[in-house]
Amino acid sequence: MKIWEAILYGIFGGISSLLPISFNGHYTLLRETFNLTPLTVGEGLYVRCAVCIGVIAAIILAFRSESAMLGKEVLHLTGLRKRRRSEQVNRPYIRSVLLFTVALAMSLLSLIYAAPASRFGKLLVVAALFAVNGLLIFWCSKGVSGKKNEKTVLLSDSFFIGLSRMISVFPGLSPLASSLFVGQARGFNTEYNYHIAYMLTLAYEVCSLLYHLIRAFVYGPFTAGVILPFFIVLLLTTAFGYLALQYLRYLLQREKTAFFAYYCWDAAAVALVLSLINS
Repeated sequence: MKIWEAILYGIFGGISSLLPISFNGHYTLLRETFNLTPLTVGEGLYVRCAVCIGVIAAIILAFRSESAMLGKEVLHLTGLRKRRRSEQVNRPYIRSVLLFTVALAMSLLSLIYAAPASRFGKLLVVAALFAVNGLLIFWCSKGVSGKKNEKTVLLSDSFFIGLSRMISVFPGLSPLASSLFVGQARGFNTEYNYHIAYMLTLAYEVCSLLYHLIRAFVYGPFTAGVILPFFIVLLLTTAFGYLALQYLRYLLQREKTAFFAYYCWDAAAVALVLSLINS
């Protein structure tokens, strides 16, 4: 993989994975426009792992306290870490973690067909899905924040969020946008909706990293030539992902997320034009 390709993947990997604008959709557009090295075969699989690690690092840096609390509760619930006597049981949070686990388990089913879905990226289809993703974001930007939080979230809420993320593996759809859309539709307040969407993304990316590592060991022979691109992608994904998170938080506070809807519609137009040119 060339250095300029790694730079492109790192920048767009961080931004499009942590903003509701679809990493897979941007990957398809970049690959078709610049004839980039694919991330689904060979050494590209290791670079895809670097994107996952960068996304995980960016979320942990942006949500340090939430990530630590989530990790502790998961260890407590699985019995890998005993709760100290001085530690109080946060029952609402434990309940939220259990429901979170349901949503994550459902979304992980998408890994079963992740590889075929990544090859599903015909530009005409990607254009249509970008347009749908824009509609989801636009609805979120015009909707009213609800009152549900970790104390009042329901099992049915987890089911619908998990289902939406499971569907959003196709290029052009964003799991993050789907989470935010369903969360708002189910009456989550803005802050809780924002946090649960990113905690789901964090957990999903950890599992996705393991999935891509296995594929890389099986199908992608490791060579010295992939080391530098790997670290370039890792550093850029982390840096731009962290900045993307702060930018979305800023826009959410000012209720200006409709910008991403217009952006997705522009991306849909670009994909449609490329489709017509290639045909």
